[in-house]
Amino acid sequence: MPHLTSDSSAAHWLLTAWLTPATFPAMPPARQEVVLRLARANGLLAALEKRLEQTQSLAALPSRVQSILEGARMIALDRERSIRWEVGRIQRAFFGTGLPVILLKGAAYHMRNLPFAQGRLTGDVDLLLSRADLPMAEQALKAWGWHTALPDDYDQRYYREWMHELPPMRHRDRLSELDLHHAILPRTGRLVTDSAPLLENAQEVPGHPGIWTLAPADMLLHAAVHLFHDGAFQRMGLRDLLDLDGLLRHFGERPGFWDELLQRAIQLNLIRPLDHALWSCAHGCATPIPETTRLQVAQKSQTPWHARVMRRYLIPRVILPRHPDRHGPDPLTAVAAWLLYTRSHWLRMPMNLLIPHLARKWTRRWSFNVWHRRTV
Repeated sequence: MPHLTSDSSAAHWLLTAWLTPATFPAMPPARQEVVLRLARANGLLAALEKRLEQTQSLAALPSRVQSILEGARMIALDRERSIRWEVGRIQRAFFGTGLPVILLKGAAYHMRNLPFAQGRLTGDVDLLLSRADLPMAEQALKAWGWHTALPDDYDQRYYREWMHELPPMRHRDRLSELDLHHAILPRTGRLVTDSAPLLENAQEVPGHPGIWTLAPADMLLHAAVHLFHDGAFQRMGLRDLLDLDGLLRHFGERPGFWDELLQRAIQLNLIRPLDHALWSCAHGCATPIPETTRLQVAQKSQTPWHARVMRRYLIPRVILPRHPDRHGPDPLTAVAAWLLYTRSHWLRMPMNLLIPHLARKWTRRWSFNVWHRRTV
């Protein structure tokens, strides 16, 4: 059973229902309600329904609960259809350009029909291209209705000069969102990796000619980087942790996967994010990970003490949900969230860029709050 640090018994109930779905029907009705509310808030309700169905636990639930889960399943199926449609539209936009459609994150999980992706809510489509191909890709997408969603000149410069992706794009009619990546880490970040091996090792999706995803080990490493370096712990941190758990459980059954994962992490300079991922999954999700792999990764990563404190105390406090009737974060959680937010920016940019950037963000937020108070 998971034992990440958290002051919330509600988070323990949710993880128990997620990892051992057969226990959910036996929970008291009040506890079931809390689990359902937390699962909905964290984008996990439809995925929980799928896990209950797979363990033949759905029929043992009251009809009211079954109706709630059924509604979540229908929403997730509609979202997945939309994602698959968008992938087809992107492929059509790239037709004749020679550009590959290499999917990242949620869209990749859906197109590969990975087991843990059933019921997963995916909001946008992420693509990986070489940096040299970005101008052609952007022009092709603009011709088919996508446009940049951030008109501000500073935001444009922030993405195009410093980050690992172009400014987010949105379709003019469907309002679907698309991110074009040329790397999985910012160009100005403290941790750097080469995207060329990721592109070279991409694998075509069976049954979908022209649609590609990262190779299994690379997919796992990207998920680790996304969770532990992007700093989006409060939004979908728990879902991203469970994605890592799902990837490890699925690909971990393949012969040679664990050795390949270790070697790939060393080659791509991503051994420390992998160490965070393996430790967090083992302690938070009871993920079956070979002990030799965990020890080798921990030894090679040489993760410093402050990073171990972060993953042991700060991240769980932020990503594990509190009881839904407790509004707003407690002071310790607020401090933890602020420290993780600051850390994510410190990893992303050197100080000569970071300080002006944070000052600009603070000034923009302060100006908005002043305007809002005057207009309400």
